[in-house]
Amino acid sequence: MEFKVVDDIDISKEEMEYLENHDFGEEMRKGLEDGSTIVSDGSWEETVKAIKAKKAREATQMASFRIPKWIIEGLKRNAAKGGVKYSEYAIAALAKAAK
Repeated sequence: MEFKVVDDIDISKEEMEYLENHDFGEEMRKGLEDGSTIVSDGSWEETVKAIKAKKAREATQMASFRIPKWIIEGLKRNAAKGGVKYSEYAIAALAKAAK
C-alpha cells in the first residue's frame, strides 16, 4: 500500500486546532465498549482479520417462527417505552437470551 504525503492540507485553522488538541480517548472508550472500534497490537493483516471476524459475528439470517401473541405485544410495548424499533428491541432481547 502506498501513501501520499500532503504538504498543504486543505482544512480550516479551527479544524486543525481541533485535531491537534482534541482528546479522542472518550470516543475510543465508547467504540471499544460497543464494538465499533477494533484495536490490534499486530500487523495490518491481523487488524483486517479481526474486522472480518466481527462482521461474520454480525451476519444476519432470516428466521421465521411462531411466537405467542402476548410475547409479541410485550416486546412491542417495551420497545415503544424505550423509544426504539420493535425489531431492534426483539433482536437485543434474543441476543441477551442467547449469551
